[in-house]
Amino acid sequence: MKVYLNSKEIELENNSNLLLLLEQSNIIKPGIAVAVNNFVIPKAQWDNCLLNDNDKITIIKAVSGG
Repeated sequence: MKVYLNSKEIELENNSNLLLLLEQSNIIKPGIAVAVNNFVIPKAQWDNCLLNDNDKITIIKAVSGG
């Protein structure tokens, strides 16, 4: 199946979850937020969030400053 990670097409096996995608993409870092189809997924639910064909995943990194 294909999903879109920050608008980049990614091929995944069926029944993949969000945590697997983040681990394979080496994205798990402090200060990130993840949304699937514009719904923020709490970190505690990443391993329970099954992805579907054509899902759009957005990664947002918090930055400090003023």
